Amino acid sequence: MQVRRLLAGAYRRNGKPMLAPPLDAAFSDRLVGDLANNGFAVLHNAIIPNLIDRLVADCRKREEAGEMDRAAIGRDNHHIRETRIRQVDAAWLDGSADGEAAFLALAEHLRIAINRRLFLGLFEFEAQFLTYPPGGFYKRHLDSLRGERNRIVSLVLYLNKGWQMSDGGELDIWNTNDDASVPAITVQPHAGTLVLMLSEEIPHAVRPSRATRRGIAGWFRVNTSTSDRIDPAL
Repeated sequence: MQVRRLLAGAYRRNGKPMLAPPLDAAFSDRLVGDLANNGFAVLHNAIIPNLIDRLVADCRKREEAGEMDRAAIGRDNHHIRETRIRQVDAAWLDGSADGEAAFLALAEHLRIAINRRLFLGLFEFEAQFLTYPPGGFYKRHLDSLRGERNRIVSLVLYLNKGWQMSDGGELDIWNTNDDASVPAITVQPHAGTLVLMLSEEIPHAVRPSRATRRGIAGWFRVNTSTSDRIDPAL
């Protein structure tokens, strides 16, 4: 059965036509259902090629402008550039480009769909372009430590057209945080493949790339504001 794609048509932003992200209810139910049942969900050919092309162009523009930074562990004053754990360059999406804006609109549809079914109270979404150079990798890890409640659901979208198995860079996903050596699933980073994972529960790793590998990593967060701390922190 052919998978229904997420994005079609056009809407207008500042008078300019853009890709629109209407989210099919049956499709979102399937995606969120897999997330609930397995802790992760994978959908191939989820995004139309037109938007993939725009996102690749946005990512390459960031690279050429020197805006990609070697990704660090942590945020703000707690950044640690730990190259033994991962080697990848990153830049935060801000929605200033049309492709970014359309993708962030799609993420908002997903946030609403996840909250409607799983009652997770997801409050916001943040995302980065990721460029893995040849030799780039990310060792097995969790996106959020249990109890911190800063990242609840992780999202990955791949942007690699013409990817070959010899290029490496596959995503390994485990369904428990034990010492199992064999992943539950290995995801090939083909353009348009979308992955959701529970950030506190699902370990994952990126195998070393043998070619430049691009994607978007995003995180749905809850609001952890207190009287002395405002979340999200800008």
